[in-house]
Amino acid sequence: MKYTITLFFTFLVLNNLTSQYTEVINSNRPGSSQGAFSVGKNVLQFELGASFSDLSHENLKFSYIKEKQAIYTIRYGLLFEKLELIINGSINENNSTNNYINPITSDIKDRFINKQNLGFKYLVFDPYKNKRWHSTSLISWKKNNSLRWIDLIPAVSVYAGANYVPKDGYLYNDRFSILKKGTIYENQENEISMKASLITQHHFLNAWVLINNFTYDRIGNKKTTLNSLTTLTHNFTNPRWSSMVEFELIKNDIYTDYLLKSGLAYLLAKNYQVDASIGSNFKVNPSILYFNVGFSTRLDWHKDVAPVDKEFKKKQKKRKKLLKSDKKGEKKSQRESKKNSKKQKKQEKKSKKRSKRN
Repeated sequence: MKYTITLFFTFLVLNNLTSQYTEVINSNRPGSSQGAFSVGKNVLQFELGASFSDLSHENLKFSYIKEKQAIYTIRYGLLFEKLELIINGSINENNSTNNYINPITSDIKDRFINKQNLGFKYLVFDPYKNKRWHSTSLISWKKNNSLRWIDLIPAVSVYAGANYVPKDGYLYNDRFSILKKGTIYENQENEISMKASLITQHHFLNAWVLINNFTYDRIGNKKTTLNSLTTLTHNFTNPRWSSMVEFELIKNDIYTDYLLKSGLAYLLAKNYQVDASIGSNFKVNPSILYFNVGFSTRLDWHKDVAPVDKEFKKKQKKRKKLLKSDKKGEKKSQRESKKNSKKQKKQEKKSKKRSKRN
C-alpha cells in the first residue's frame, strides 16, 4: 500500500519503527549532531551548507573575522542497514583583521581547506523494533499520544573515524588559531588524529526527537577535545516543516565554548530538503554569531528485504535436524542389516561345510 509523503514523514521519519531506511530523506541538518540511524543500505546522501559568521576576540584587541564556510557531509549505507560511511568537512574563505599584531594592516583574505573527517557509524541497539514497546494502538489514542517510561530507552549508535586538519585549518576548533600564529597564544596540532562518538536518539509523542552526541576528539594529540551536542527536533502539524534547538559544548585545554543554535527545515519533495539556522555563543573571547543555509538530497538505490520470520526459521532448523536424525537412523539400520546378512551367510557356509564332512 502506497502512502502519501505526509504520512511517511510523520510515521516513518519520526517513529522509524521497522528499519533504518525511510521513504523520505532523513537529514541531520540543520543541526550539527548526527542521529543514531543510518540512511539505509545503498542510499547515497549529500548534506550541503553555507555558513556566514561574524567573530571578534577581546583578548586579541578585538581582532575580527568575517567567515564564509562551505560545509559538506556525504553519507552512504554500506554493506547492511546498520552501517554508514560518513565523510564531512568544510572549505573556508575568511576576511580577517589582526589588531593584536598590526592594527594598521588592512583586511587579510584567506582561502583554505578546513578540518576533514572520515568515519563509520554502527547502530548497536534499536528499541523501536520491539513491537511490544512501540506498536501503534488502533484503539487507544492516549497510548499513542502520551509519554511512557519506555520512551526513555534510546536507540544507540557508535562512531569511529579519523580527522585531517591542514596546517591552515582551525586547530582544536579555534577559529582564531591562524591569527594567533607568531604570538604567545600559538598552538600546534597533529594533522591526523582519531575521533570516537556515542550517539543516542529518543522519540517522544510522535512529534519530538531528542539526539545526544558525546564525542572524544583529537585522540592522539597532547590535548584531546570533549564535545557534547544535544539536539531537540519538533515536527509541526504540517509535517513538511520541522524545527530544532541545539546546545553544543566544546572543551579542551586550548579552546572552550558553549553554542546555542536554532533552525527550521522544509521538505521540498521525497528526496529534497532545505534548511536555515542561526547560532551564537556566550563569550567575548571569541564572540560568534552565524547564519547557516543548507540543502540535502539523496540517490536512493535501496531495495526492501522481506523480514525474517524467526519462528519459521526455528521450525525449519528442527525439521532439518529431524531429517538428519532420520537419515542417520536409516544408515545405522542399513549397516546393521548388512552385518546381520553377512553373519547369516557365514553361518550358512559353516553349516554346509559341517554337513559335507558328516
